[in-house]
Amino acid sequence: MKKRVILILCVLAVLLTAVICLPFARKIDTTVTATEYRFNDPAYAVEHTVVIHGHDTRNLLGYGVFEGTFAVSGFESGQEGWTFRVSFSDKKSLGTAFSQRPSGEACTRDLFHLQADRDWSDFAGLIMEVSDKAGHTSTGTFDPDTGRFLVSGPADREAAVAKAAALFRKDPYWYGVFQRQPD
Repeated sequence: MKKRVILILCVLAVLLTAVICLPFARKIDTTVTATEYRFNDPAYAVEHTVVIHGHDTRNLLGYGVFEGTFAVSGFESGQEGWTFRVSFSDKKSLGTAFSQRPSGEACTRDLFHLQADRDWSDFAGLIMEVSDKAGHTSTGTFDPDTGRFLVSGPADREAAVAKAAALFRKDPYWYGVFQRQPD
């Protein structure tokens, strides 16, 4: 009798682990309004239309990837043919974003960190400042004091900063950056 109970508990533990750790694919096909803000300028707010198509494959712990398109009006990577990949896998659960040009060349351009809920209705991303160089190369930087960020939803800085802080809550550094923003 004891062996049967232990066996049942072991099987249940394996099933529970599988449900939690195995990724589930979800098709994303949505268009939302997002607003771009600047950390050092509370009056700066530029609205964009964001079209998101792809597959989000994450487990219940939030680890996995999104692959598809993430086209932001006015951003280079929003052009036709660009693909977008966000990996939700590192220790701090940051979503590192990579765009891929139509030629197949990968590059980090526009957004370089992105957090999103499961259906992509709420997201927040940090916008890279990119400088083009000779030889068709570019470099990107992000300054948390003067940088720009993009948050889903219409222009309301206080709500956007709170949403971004909530989405970046697993990363103490970026959570802290958003927490100390003026309303």
